[in-house]
Amino acid sequence: STIDVAAFKDMTGVSRKYAIPLLEYLDRERVTKRVGDSRHIL
Repeated sequence: STIDVAAFKDMTGVSRKYAIPLLEYLDRERVTKRVGDSRHIL
């Protein structure tokens, strides 16, 4: 399954300012993997 920043923002209700660091954290923890502008949920 994939998700982009806009969809993550809509689902969580957080602003882009907080959504991007959260997604980067999930990338580091190997919950997601960034592929282009979207992320694959592992």
